[in-house]
Amino acid sequence: MTRFQVGDKVERIGSLVPQYMKKGTVVAVIPNMGGQDHFTQYEVDFGKGIVVTFYETQLRPERSSD
Repeated sequence: MTRFQVGDKVERIGSLVPQYMKKGTVVAVIPNMGGQDHFTQYEVDFGKGIVVTFYETQLRPERSSD
């Protein structure tokens, strides 16, 4: 079972992520053909026409703003 679904709010993991590509919305789920969930890919829309594909391990659920 995939970790995220279309419409889920996610954020990228990492300290060198540009702010404009930090939080986005999953717009497509691309399952791994071998059935390994951690290799599932997700297309994430960051707005302003920026849509990028990431592996599950590069994303986490969006945290609320503090």
